[in-house]
Amino acid sequence: MADIRRAPYKEKFVKDLGLSEFKVVVTGKPVGLQNGGFLLSDGTGEVFVNITRMENSEDNSGKEVLRVFGRLVPYESGFEIQAEIIQDLSGISLDALKKIKEAAFL
Repeated sequence: MADIRRAPYKEKFVKDLGLSEFKVVVTGKPVGLQNGGFLLSDGTGEVFVNITRMENSEDNSGKEVLRVFGRLVPYESGFEIQAEIIQDLSGISLDALKKIKEAAFL
């Protein structure tokens, strides 16, 4: 069996998140701050990003585009990503990135 700690992150759209995923990368816009994290929208859906376990979490309000690396946690009402790394990709066109990702996933 593969070592979960060493498993690679898989680039996903929010709409494609599923129970078979563990370590994921989702890129999108932060659309709402909530206690302990924020909602991330990639144009296909929204997912809550939990930042309470990050050692050096910074304020992501005002950022245009973020790439979140983390562990996917299923809940009764959907999923949550427990963030491990957050990259600021402000200045990148989210629409263009979405088209590239869609073409790569075909």
